Amino acid sequence: MNDSTIRYQYNPALVDSTGFFDYCIPLSNESLPRVADSVRKYYDFSIFDYITPPPLQKQYLRTTSLFSPHYLTPRHTENMAINRQSTDWITIVFVICLFILAWVQTLYSKRLRQIFRAAAQPHFVNQLEREGNLFRERISLGLGFVYYAVSSIFIYQFFKVFVGYGVPGVSNVIFAAIIFTSLFLYETVRMLLVYTLGIIFRTKEFARLYQLNILIFNQIIGVILFPVSLMAIYWNSMAFVLAGVIIISLILFYRFFRGFLTGLANKDYNLLYLFLYLCTLEILPLLLIFKVISRI
Repeated sequence: MNDSTIRYQYNPALVDSTGFFDYCIPLSNESLPRVADSVRKYYDFSIFDYITPPPLQKQYLRTTSLFSPHYLTPRHTENMAINRQSTDWITIVFVICLFILAWVQTLYSKRLRQIFRAAAQPHFVNQLEREGNLFRERISLGLGFVYYAVSSIFIYQFFKVFVGYGVPGVSNVIFAAIIFTSLFLYETVRMLLVYTLGIIFRTKEFARLYQLNILIFNQIIGVILFPVSLMAIYWNSMAFVLAGVIIISLILFYRFFRGFLTGLANKDYNLLYLFLYLCTLEILPLLLIFKVISRI
């Protein structure tokens, strides 16, 4: 049976009372040629000519689509390259972070509440220090990994939404690993710089409190940014990326304000040194990062 026998044929002389075929009869007698076939010799197809007389001219109808039209408008006016790279590694990282957060909530729920309280109100920092050294606790290792991993994925999503698909010629995994390594090196260098400046200016106590302040807020950023990054990745929504940027900006601004108050509490510390201290460690790196992003 050729293709013409499969299509619907139009017969204007036929009246379809049911409306099922809409005047389109499949496999009518016009599509079956009369051949000398031993199997068909007992059937006379010409009898159907009295029921459905052949039309003067056969026409093929274009049926309407089953899918209703939509009002979606394209966001891009030019052709976009197809990104065939796998993103399963993001799911693996999120699952690992979820297990770490569950482990922290199960074994260190009290300590986690103290960290949130210390971030909210400065006088809870003393209670946090009395009950242990946060720099050497296991909870800091878990929350630190969550901070670096989630922040790296969020920065990766930020580049994906506002800049493009990362760096040309570099896979998504390598690009995220570069962000992770750069963020880790940045935090390490800043901690060493704070420790060195504390020795130079003889303000070891202020340097230690400032490092503790940074550690607390980094852990808070990792916990808060986890659900935001999760929704930004799997919903691929610019709104969640903007919400994450606003949340991080507010937390960093509050951290800068807390560090300034910590410096003012030390009466032996020069206000000019404090201003240079905070500008070098907080404002200057953000300006450099913004300049690098604006050039991409």
